[in-house]
Amino acid sequence: MKSQSISKAYHTQLIGMFLLSTSFLAAQLSEQDVRQRLDLIHSGKIAEVRIEVQSLLSQIPSDPGVQYLDAYVTESGDQAVKKYQTFVDTYPSNEWADDALYKVYQYYYAVGLYKTADAKLNLLNEQYPNSIYAKREVKPEAKPVVKTETTPVVEEKKEVVIPTPITGNFVVQIGVYSQEVKAQQQAAELSTTVGKQAIVFAKQSGEKTVYAVGFESFTDEQSARAFGAELQSKFNLEWFLVKR
Repeated sequence: MKSQSISKAYHTQLIGMFLLSTSFLAAQLSEQDVRQRLDLIHSGKIAEVRIEVQSLLSQIPSDPGVQYLDAYVTESGDQAVKKYQTFVDTYPSNEWADDALYKVYQYYYAVGLYKTADAKLNLLNEQYPNSIYAKREVKPEAKPVVKTETTPVVEEKKEVVIPTPITGNFVVQIGVYSQEVKAQQQAAELSTTVGKQAIVFAKQSGEKTVYAVGFESFTDEQSARAFGAELQSKFNLEWFLVKR
């Protein structure tokens, strides 16, 4: 009898563990769950969240919240944009879909692919008209000076400041320009507004060389993201993290 009782208790325990495991695996991250982890990331705990996301991917790999967080903590911009686009394609009705699509737009704008960025923003306006990101326009480059008969434009040589070398691993990128002079102008304005020296660096966009503007000297991802969040909250500046 005692043996049967122990066997029955053990069997009940196994069933309980199985039901608990099944319940956990079937559970999905709520919007609040995702926001809590985003708050942790913004407070500098991205490494901890990245570890948790890897664990969740092995347990509930098809959960939309986990997929979104996985894209968010992905270090490579090229890989992150692929994950965001896959998220939008797979979960177009999810509460994070508009946010993911806006990050796709940000990426293409940051690398200078303006037509693609414009198409993504138009898609965002069309599919998610109630999104906080909708109705925004792609930021144009500085308007060229129009030559008129009454206002002659004198061509003059401008001294181009050579940017200092990148000393950190991460750059908080703000914009991309086709002309270096325009990039230098924005860098000067940002330096005055933000109170931190902005730099200009060349990068390739397909076969074209473009000039990006951003802030350097971030030796870790956490400090770079924290600075980017500060730029957005204080100065309403859109930014993109670049690893160099």
